[in-house]
Amino acid sequence: MIKNRFSAAAETYDRHARPQISLAKSVVSVLPEMNPERILELGCGTGQLTRLLIDRFPGAQIDAVDVAEKMIEYSRREFRRFPQVNWLRGDAQIWRGKGLYPLITSSAALHWTPDLRKTFENIFQGLETGGFFALGMMLRGTLGELRTVRSEVAPNKTAPITLPALDDVENGLQSAGFHILSREQNTEQVSYTSASDFLRVIHEQGVTGSTLPATRIPLNRTEISRLIKLYQDRYRATDGVYATYQTATFLLTK
Repeated sequence: MIKNRFSAAAETYDRHARPQISLAKSVVSVLPEMNPERILELGCGTGQLTRLLIDRFPGAQIDAVDVAEKMIEYSRREFRRFPQVNWLRGDAQIWRGKGLYPLITSSAALHWTPDLRKTFENIFQGLETGGFFALGMMLRGTLGELRTVRSEVAPNKTAPITLPALDDVENGLQSAGFHILSREQNTEQVSYTSASDFLRVIHEQGVTGSTLPATRIPLNRTEISRLIKLYQDRYRATDGVYATYQTATFLLTK
């Protein structure tokens, strides 16, 4: 399950989270001038976006919610100097706070939810009228190189695509009732020292084999060796190999 994989990765997630940090910065960059008393952050993980929100809104009370218990435990320890943050375990698809929020945020998290439209509808209900929802998401095409190689090595062990396309995200947001104020789409290539290092990195982020849910049948040693060789040969970068991340950042209102 998603929450178990990210709980296991709590201690190692931040070491290699360059794409996630970039996305969190993008989310903060689209925020309007405002002074919210309360903020809801959904899918807070290890607090990458939370730290930026503390800097931007030092007087705000932040309810930081994540489905992975160990992510919450880790962040509670790391942010113990910031009593204005409430670290709460919960599922963004159904979680509700006490009262409505003037600002809701989420970065690099909601693409994991099993029902994105239901999640957006739940968030809409928790937002004040005239409030803002700042959203950053990974999109279909992220780690496409890995998926291509894996499908060649083990087509019967490759999970179906679950990351949403940009149109799916926009349709889900508008169907929930949001008005889109701005939308930014970005493609980023991140370099890793080798294909084997790349696989280790995404494993330590809780991403087993790709940014897709893991298949129930793992690759065997022969398949893993072949995957590494194909990736190394096919996706070379100046300083190793590369992987592509497709993201989108939205500013929305109710």
